Amino acid sequence: LVDRLLGSHKKLSLQPVNVHEVLEHVRNLLSAESGPALTFDRDYDPSLPEVPGDKTQLIQAVLNITGNAVQAATAIADCRITLRTRSQRQFTIGTKRHRLVCRIDIVDNGPGIPEDLQHAIFVPMVTGRADGTGLGLSISQSIINRHGGLVECASEPGQTRFSIYLPMETNH
Repeated sequence: LVDRLLGSHKKLSLQPVNVHEVLEHVRNLLSAESGPALTFDRDYDPSLPEVPGDKTQLIQAVLNITGNAVQAATAIADCRITLRTRSQRQFTIGTKRHRLVCRIDIVDNGPGIPEDLQHAIFVPMVTGRADGTGLGLSISQSIINRHGGLVECASEPGQTRFSIYLPMETNH
């Protein structure tokens, strides 16, 4: 129950992870669940090296965020999700400056997050859906934080972007 409410606190099994494999796994899961009407645009940087991470937990974090985009869509046929990867130099997470981070953007064309909820979307039990638990984003944030990373969100009607920043160094 605690793992479900707050996210797993198992020790991370850090291995070199190809973030594109994580994104493709999530894309395949959601495509199988939603059918061919769901549209994904992929804009990957093929030069990105592997990042130190726990592949299973990274899949869960990305699946929670991307699944929210699908659930927020008014109709699956109108839902368009862009998965984008880039490297970013000299980026600060918390108090630590990283020479190089991997940035994963998950962008959707949905209705956006209501303005009155935007400040609290990562707080457990905060949800904009009647059938939502309000746990997905807090679990995603917890997983990314445990990887030494950061999750940011910018939302307006017609475009919501979640950006995940993961350090590429192995000593975080």
